[in-house]
Amino acid sequence: MKRIIKNLIYIFPVLLIMESCNNFLDVKPQDNILEEQVFSSVDGFNIAINGVYADLNQNALYGANLSGGMLDVMAQYFDLSNREHIFAQYSNYDFANDEYKARGEAIWTNAYELIANTNAVLFHADDKKEMLGDIYYGIYKGEGLALRAFLHFDLLRLFGSNYQEDQDLEVLPYMTQHERKVQPLSSNKELVNLILKDLLDAKELLKTVDPILTKGVLNFDDPNTNKLNFRQYRMNYFAVCALLARVYLWSGDLPKAKEMALEVIQKGQVTGSEIFPWVTTEAVNNRGEYPDRIFSTEVLFALYNTNRLSIHNFQYSYSLNQFQILTFIGNVAEGRVPVLYPNENDFRRKLHWAQRVNNSSTEILYFTKYLDVTDSEGVSNAYRYMFPLIRISEMYLIAAETSSTLEESAQYLNKLNVHRGLPEITLTNAEELKQIIENEYLREFLGEGQSFFFFKRRQLSSIPSPSRPGIDRIPMQKGFYSFPLPESETSQRN
Repeated sequence: MKRIIKNLIYIFPVLLIMESCNNFLDVKPQDNILEEQVFSSVDGFNIAINGVYADLNQNALYGANLSGGMLDVMAQYFDLSNREHIFAQYSNYDFANDEYKARGEAIWTNAYELIANTNAVLFHADDKKEMLGDIYYGIYKGEGLALRAFLHFDLLRLFGSNYQEDQDLEVLPYMTQHERKVQPLSSNKELVNLILKDLLDAKELLKTVDPILTKGVLNFDDPNTNKLNFRQYRMNYFAVCALLARVYLWSGDLPKAKEMALEVIQKGQVTGSEIFPWVTTEAVNNRGEYPDRIFSTEVLFALYNTNRLSIHNFQYSYSLNQFQILTFIGNVAEGRVPVLYPNENDFRRKLHWAQRVNNSSTEILYFTKYLDVTDSEGVSNAYRYMFPLIRISEMYLIAAETSSTLEESAQYLNKLNVHRGLPEITLTNAEELKQIIENEYLREFLGEGQSFFFFKRRQLSSIPSPSRPGIDRIPMQKGFYSFPLPESETSQRN
């Protein structure tokens, strides 16, 4: 029986950046494509999996909801004291609110559609293994398994409950078929095990075929090898290891989390031949109008999002009014900026925050991480449309959190500090370590949606206040951390 893939976006490859439009495969988007046609060649597999990567940029997913918009509002970053603000409803965890329901529904529906499309790639990869050959089979199946795990894990982090308390609670389905049917709900523990299996299988497949291990990120256009280039924009070997570290940490397996984090660090930052080198002071300070504000060389996995500036303009631009802009209370000198970044030399304070007078002659504090960057020599092309989803600094924070001694934890924290323009520290107790790691998540992942998941993993009973930073904390309840299943799902189970 012929199967149909619906709504795959055919772009070859979205990841082939640097304005190389002439190298895009001339295939028109279509609503219904016979799978046998799509998966009859290596090019077809490449097109299909790139459709998944492209659709991760949807506003329903990482173009808005699962990055710096809703999730960062839920992490209480921004001053939303004006209750007319368009994001205000997302700061009170009222999941019965229609806006919350709509976003939850959009995330759920679009994520599972992409999982179904990924499963089509996986199904046909096994069917066409001989045609693909060892390298392309390992690449497409490895990336497909990792993408499936990645999407399920973020669904688990959003819709699932506290892992440590509710391991046996059924929370959501793990979908391994590409035909949408109602699947049984899996428990927290079952989901983590299924996610880990996919990631471990992906790691095994990619370790012998991923060119990132021998040739680096390959972020350049080459028509002869583009299917294997631009590894930062694909689920590469290091991204898989980093995801394993995240999942192990989520489940409380600290030794395994540390092992995976250190594999990324030790293999990815070999002195003299770093695959993911730390951002340089030149890239931060000496590039005029095109600084590398996202520290692109450190990114393990990113999306290529040509709408990145639109995201900035919709959420952070100084030209937005008080009912639209997502910003901190105060200004660069007073308010949350100096509280969160007490050292003025912190790269993130210098690069991610600015003040400017708007059209109403009011000086506005605004977040600049995703400002557009372009230059005549093309240096900024490497990061102009990069939207980070996993970065190596997280591996240092995981290593610090899972180390057995304060001295060892301080070593990993200081490695990060030095490369953020900060002095080294000495830790005196475990509570100090916890607070420092919390602050680093808030500083490092602003605009990337990770802080809310950090709070949820730790099940914090309170989180920093956006209106009285450094003074108050917002009380949190267990229910604030979990979206309810959308009605489209629950209605099928009644």
